[in-house]
Amino acid sequence: MVPALTAPFAAALCGFRANGNPNTSDSNDSQSIELGIALFDELGVVADAPDIAQVGSVLERRTVSDLVARRPDLEIRESRSALEFDQYEHLAVFRKFSRAYAGPGSALEIELREIMTARTSPEVAKVLRKALAAEEQRRQDHELVMQLAESMPEESMLRLDVTVGETSGRHRLLVGLSSKWSLRTDRAQDCISQGAKLVNLRRGRMPHYAVLTMEPRPSMLRLIAYGSGAVDCVYHLALPELRRALKAAEARRKGMWAPRQYLERMVRQGRIRDYDDLVQEIGDLPAGRVAPSK
Repeated sequence: MVPALTAPFAAALCGFRANGNPNTSDSNDSQSIELGIALFDELGVVADAPDIAQVGSVLERRTVSDLVARRPDLEIRESRSALEFDQYEHLAVFRKFSRAYAGPGSALEIELREIMTARTSPEVAKVLRKALAAEEQRRQDHELVMQLAESMPEESMLRLDVTVGETSGRHRLLVGLSSKWSLRTDRAQDCISQGAKLVNLRRGRMPHYAVLTMEPRPSMLRLIAYGSGAVDCVYHLALPELRRALKAAEARRKGMWAPRQYLERMVRQGRIRDYDDLVQEIGDLPAGRVAPSK
């Protein structure tokens, strides 16, 4: 069995806020602070390590940089809409049409009616009447288009934090990641909602969709990993260290501790996986041509 591996950039993103709490923590949750400190200790993060500004965005960039170095033949980018890929581009068709559609102008009808009032031959008048009828039909068609535009549902597709796409062929989305340095209930729900949309709105093959996080609390990881078919799994940036931190916390309590039992169960079931599993998942994707530099 291959040992679990930590993301090579994980420790470098760890730091302490001005209040002394780790930058993974929820300041209103004592367990979040306790486990964040324990995780940082396992990673060897020094006590005066500074907080990282916009750590979530930095996490996306570092993840993309690491994965691109491993698979330069794939298109691996950050913060991208699923609508840019083959399975979801149909969702943008009506939106693009609505923005580009100008509709009929009134100038032609005005000109035709002015000509009708002028002296003209019966033959010309007949042609003008037909032209006015055609213009009226065009106006009615425009009204139908506007009614359709008003009644069409607008499915909002959140941007995927990290995307892995084909560089040739149909330009399919192969892997989509929601990257969350830490989790809160609303962030967890965003991940699940995005996954559900990827499942329900696709045409064709479902991409591998997962969450990448440094969250230390098994209870928060469980919100995503348990009971949601919308998310394939959760990849943890420092799973070996988190497991050791939970084991030490359980030992201090001198008995079985539910959070550690949750974590170990999720690991055994493949719901929580380490960073190396993500690397292997992407490594197993079919080869493409070398992606052009951005």
